[in-house]
Amino acid sequence: MIKGLGKWLIAIVGVGIILYGIVGIAQRQTTAKSQVTSHSSRRQASEKRSSKTKTKTKTKTKTKTTPTETRKQPTINQDPALDDYFKNLGFSGTVLIVKDQKVILNKGYGLANQTTQQVNDPNTLYPIGSTEKAMIATGILQLQEKHRLAVNDPVAKYLPDFPNGQQMTLADLMHHTSGIVGRNQDNQTKTSQQLLQEIIANGIQGQPGQWHYLDANYIVLTKILEQVSHQSYQTYLKQHIFKPSQMMTADFMTTKYGQLTAASVGYEMVNNQLKAGVLPNFSQLYGVGDLYMTATDLYRFDQALFTHHLLTEASTNLMFQPGSQSHYGMGFYNDPALIVNRGYLSGWSISNGFSHGGRIYIILCQNVKNSSISLGRINGDLYTKLVV
Repeated sequence: MIKGLGKWLIAIVGVGIILYGIVGIAQRQTTAKSQVTSHSSRRQASEKRSSKTKTKTKTKTKTKTTPTETRKQPTINQDPALDDYFKNLGFSGTVLIVKDQKVILNKGYGLANQTTQQVNDPNTLYPIGSTEKAMIATGILQLQEKHRLAVNDPVAKYLPDFPNGQQMTLADLMHHTSGIVGRNQDNQTKTSQQLLQEIIANGIQGQPGQWHYLDANYIVLTKILEQVSHQSYQTYLKQHIFKPSQMMTADFMTTKYGQLTAASVGYEMVNNQLKAGVLPNFSQLYGVGDLYMTATDLYRFDQALFTHHLLTEASTNLMFQPGSQSHYGMGFYNDPALIVNRGYLSGWSISNGFSHGGRIYIILCQNVKNSSISLGRINGDLYTKLVV
């Protein structure tokens, strides 16, 4: 009987193993099918996402226009008294005032374009003229921090044929105390090398030490910046100044500037009538006045300096230290109330100033040259109102 029972047990176990195998195969087939379905679903979802991304990318490509149209700045008016001040002046341009890290005023006044009646606003573009020199100075100091040059190096170290180049330093060029004669004043198209050769040929008018403001000083510095960095100054500024400062609209002047939606026109008052200023030949403003941007981007540059995103504290202090009785340091005037630089170009006037502790920023971008409106006096008035 025991033997008979054993046979039955063996038979039952055998059937169970067979059934287990059949179920296992079915489960594996179901799992495989599920995995294929899941993979197919994920692939379809991925393809849908990819399709959407491509569609979005295509849409963005189609709608992309100019840098200023990608991130608009709103009009801000937190101080009606300051607003009235500029209205009563008859100021034409954009004003950006920041106090204690708060935007008090970011507003346009008057017309950016008299023909189209386009108004000035926080997104209006302005050529900044000589204000660009501060960015070239920043680039030179950045290269010094990397030990690729030194501001006390003689100019002859980089330009062996430069007149009086053994006695003249890079700092002399940065302070406008080099003693050079400068370039010829004409409106011809010239390469940077032609400008440099012109400056070399014109020689010096005296030994270094006497302050004499000349674009030529910074044309030479721009040439040295390119030589040491092995980049064009446009590429260098974009990578090492604009990008870390998060400057969204800054770019270089070309004949296409006037076609930009947000471009302002510079005007001059002639016989009580406004006339568009005559544009210079920008090939001659190599590194010294061929940039345009919004007032907001000038503020971003200033902020990047103060927060040491561009230079160390020691380099920033050196930049602001006057190199002569003129109060001019390296790209900025260090005046008692404000550290400031200025640019004038074909009807445009720019003043970019901030208090010594960085508490107050005053950026004035004007597109009508008006002898009755002094940006220096405006800075004084505003500082008095804001310092309290």
